[in-house]
Amino acid sequence: MTIRVLIWATTFGADLWSFTRYLDARDDVEVKIVLDEPMRFRNEGVSQLFPLRSELVARKLFHQIAGIPNWQADVMVFDNRLPLRPTTPAGMALWHGLGWKGPNDEAELAWLHGTIGRAWGGAKAPNPRFRWQCFGPQDFEHRSKVSGFHPDNCRLIGAAIHDVLRVPLDRALARPYYPFDVARRKTVLFAPTWHYGEVFAHWGNDADLFERLLQYCRRRDVDVILRLHDSYRFDRSYVRFLRDLERRHKHVLVKFKDKAPDSFLDLQVADVLITNYSSIANLFYATRRPTIHVYPVRSADEAFMWRSYSATRGVRKREVESARYIWKLPPETHGGLLARSFDQLIAQLDQSLDEPGCCEEPAGRFLDEHMLGADGLACERALVALREIAKF
Repeated sequence: MTIRVLIWATTFGADLWSFTRYLDARDDVEVKIVLDEPMRFRNEGVSQLFPLRSELVARKLFHQIAGIPNWQADVMVFDNRLPLRPTTPAGMALWHGLGWKGPNDEAELAWLHGTIGRAWGGAKAPNPRFRWQCFGPQDFEHRSKVSGFHPDNCRLIGAAIHDVLRVPLDRALARPYYPFDVARRKTVLFAPTWHYGEVFAHWGNDADLFERLLQYCRRRDVDVILRLHDSYRFDRSYVRFLRDLERRHKHVLVKFKDKAPDSFLDLQVADVLITNYSSIANLFYATRRPTIHVYPVRSADEAFMWRSYSATRGVRKREVESARYIWKLPPETHGGLLARSFDQLIAQLDQSLDEPGCCEEPAGRFLDEHMLGADGLACERALVALREIAKF
């Protein structure tokens, strides 16, 4: 039986893209993808190297209410937002990453629970019309005990993008999509989360420390991809500062997610990842290459300014008493190296460039404990979960 699947994408990348690519290759599944600015995605290297057969539909207001005209899907797959009035009989969530940030409790996800309730009858009680993907046992426990999703609605799936990231890409294929030679030169991917504000504020001045980091990379003949979240989540002056870094340093490429949405090629060409606990880290672990984690605050027990975003209010800042409030995984739980000072970061970057296998064991341990070992079967498990609810 052919299943009709509507992909409702907030960010068409990572797990959502990987699972869509898996479905797209099957003859027993018909897929349509609704997203903002399809041409922006079509211009991405990942779209040109791995073209999809399925139709990409530019999101319009009527899609939010009436779905796709003359086409009725059996199930909707979404990453973190739903249309105003979902029109499919069933739905499944592929969340946009396993992160350290929390609390992801019922209060934080109240808007999502409300939308799921209006669409398919809710997720807090057993519901044969809804499934929530979990990355591993810890995520299953958190989603069922803290986030409010009934265990019967949750499925252990893993990360769909691990199925492809665990297989190295021939970097020569990615070469045309970068201003430097990712096939012959080493590349550092620096992908910080935006929630803590300036990346190095707890160590000093971003302008000074970024300059030192980029000069170090130039001395080592290493190129840098600086990948950040949506540009509108940052102060305009900070965006100008980052763009100026790119202008002055020819070995630096700056990418914002709203302008360059896909990170797959960046993850494949990077020799080292640096992050202050963006969820991109647990994707990169599947490559088994080194990851350096910047400890994100001066002290976990000090008050600091926490940033959050909503579509109606934009970026909001509020002081929280302790960083522990917003962590569902402690920073000490990771799959690589942990830098608690800038000098330690540079030393660990030296180690990572000189010893590319230095993080294989910690990455493997994290994946085994939290993400089903990145065993290459996540898309198969996701399809099983999808078939459970597509019968409606």
